[in-house]
Amino acid sequence: MKIIIFGASGGIGKFAAQHALEKGYEVKAFLRNPSKLTIKHENLTTIQGEISNYNDIKNAIFDCDAVIWCVGIPMKRYKYMDSLEGHKNLLKAMNEHGIKRLIDWSTPSVHFKKDKKSFSTVVPGFLAGILFPTAKKELISIADIITTSNLNWTIVRFMAPKDTSYTGNVKVGFGETKMNFNISREDIGAFIVEQLNNKTYEYSMPIIGS
Repeated sequence: MKIIIFGASGGIGKFAAQHALEKGYEVKAFLRNPSKLTIKHENLTTIQGEISNYNDIKNAIFDCDAVIWCVGIPMKRYKYMDSLEGHKNLLKAMNEHGIKRLIDWSTPSVHFKKDKKSFSTVVPGFLAGILFPTAKKELISIADIITTSNLNWTIVRFMAPKDTSYTGNVKVGFGETKMNFNISREDIGAFIVEQLNNKTYEYSMPIIGS
């Protein structure tokens, strides 16, 4: 399987790339600055581009079987929603190439129909609306265009990624599962990659924690 990871040099993206390569996938890494990616592997190809440039995305995802999006969203943004625009470019390009599988990320501030009313599904959205209203609006808009698309999508939601050691133990739920919001960035990256061949959370938005 050949995949492309957007944001492959980021705190989560680099671990997604690492685990994908360990599983034997061919990986394309889409980056604004390829020099930031320190991973070297015979099955890794780096591509320089901008998510705001449709042709950059269209050319990069050619011949890929699946897409992983790990581009972060600054919490304090007041003007241009570049991640939303990047997603619009991505979905258009995926449809043009006939690529169906997309694994993305969000936070529990974005509601999903399977969510049970609990601290983990109510409080994050309330706080984000007060502290980071623009970022929350962007995340909701991104989820809307993904979930109403014709893609086979999974949106992994998490709250507090940390630079802690990999555990391989991830709790998953929709508000009914007791979990710690703190979770290793490597655990998130590994869980995202696991969804490439896992049908459990297709067309779903699981919340993960430790």
